[in-house]
Amino acid sequence: MQEKTNSSKNPVWSFFSSVRLTLFLLILIALAAVLGTVIPQQDAAREAVQKLPPALAGVLNVLQLYDLYHSTWFLLLMALLTVNLVVCSLNRLPASLRLYRRQPEPDRPGLYEELPPERVLTAEGSPENEAARMEQILKKAFGNTEAKKTDQAAYFRAHKGAWSYFGVYVIHAGVLVIILGAVIGSILGFDGYVNIPEGGSADRIELRGGKGVMELGFDVKCDDFNVEFYDSGMPKLYRSDLSFLKGGEIRAKGVLMVNHPLEFEGIRFYQSSYGSVPGEAVLKITKKDEQVVERARQGESFTIDGGKAKVEILRIEGNLMRMGPAAKVGITAGDKALSFWVFKFIDAIEEQNPGITKQIPQFNAGLYRPYWFALDGIETSFYTGLKVTRDPGVPVVGVGAFLLVAGFLLTFFSSHRQVFVRLDKKHGKTRVCIAGRCNRDPVKLDREIERIIGSYKGTTS
Repeated sequence: MQEKTNSSKNPVWSFFSSVRLTLFLLILIALAAVLGTVIPQQDAAREAVQKLPPALAGVLNVLQLYDLYHSTWFLLLMALLTVNLVVCSLNRLPASLRLYRRQPEPDRPGLYEELPPERVLTAEGSPENEAARMEQILKKAFGNTEAKKTDQAAYFRAHKGAWSYFGVYVIHAGVLVIILGAVIGSILGFDGYVNIPEGGSADRIELRGGKGVMELGFDVKCDDFNVEFYDSGMPKLYRSDLSFLKGGEIRAKGVLMVNHPLEFEGIRFYQSSYGSVPGEAVLKITKKDEQVVERARQGESFTIDGGKAKVEILRIEGNLMRMGPAAKVGITAGDKALSFWVFKFIDAIEEQNPGITKQIPQFNAGLYRPYWFALDGIETSFYTGLKVTRDPGVPVVGVGAFLLVAGFLLTFFSSHRQVFVRLDKKHGKTRVCIAGRCNRDPVKLDREIERIIGSYKGTTS
């Protein structure tokens, strides 16, 4: 045939139209997927690298196995598979079109020879009447029915399932659309994470793979965070109540839980993790016989001394240098600025290290006279860890998956079934001969012919 001639003359076309190449590429991609599952990817790989011998870690890095699905060689495999599927489809499509368009004559020689006895029927009616009844039965069973009459006999051809010739091309199209969706997601999508303290908000995320920081274009606020534990101490359930703000206005609110993501402006948020962080520092500030209590988070400030001095919480540590909870305080009063640490257990620290506040002035909580600062405690609060993704290729992948399933159904559960019928006169009666052809699933064709015979016998007068 012409396609084979062209293929044999063009070795490149012959190479890419090879089914062996398809199988080879699919095996390589499957093995790559196994490696991508076994070897930690992207951020998870950083911790794993520390446990590997330097030589092995270097080899894996050179082979780009820590980000396998974005590696040059994996993308090359996908590109080769794409070209292979396109060339295979173009190479075989003309033959499939010919099979689809072919309309074999129902009176061709040899078609009704050597039929089993049950497929040769006799009827008392005239060939014209029996042909009319048979035509109605065929139209009801198959829909597509063609008739041909000669001086000696009446012939019919009924068929359905011709689209099954194109099932493999629908599968190819599904794979190509899935690859297209993956490319769109890789180019236009992103994957990152952000930790938001309870009551706090964020307007940017860290991209995975050390690709920097990206602004979201809106604020995500954690209104509330709740966690429940089993008796063993393992987390049972944790949820985040989130608000999405734009221009200072709340545009949407929702509850985020594991396996129950939220979406805002095409960006999906997943509950990924949680943790605790130092929350408010509770400071007791004494001046002679007067004492006030102030609460502030890191970065927050308040005033003392009648508003003349601004006190800012610069840093909060749960266990600074193994000396317990501490808060770093910065005070600005006019042109004067100073900072020092306020420890919760300062008395015990001085007992173990006599004179430490004189040796290290930054440990002296009375630097701003006549005030004395004491840390009464640090209230811990939770933060919610969110995975943030945008993948515009997901709908495209969904379409590809639909095509893939449709193609498999069309290929493996459908077939082009043709039934040929001849009615002629023999020994004063009408003889009905029924033959069939199909490209696959002959059992299904036999059942349909049996139903046709049953319907015909049931209407015989």
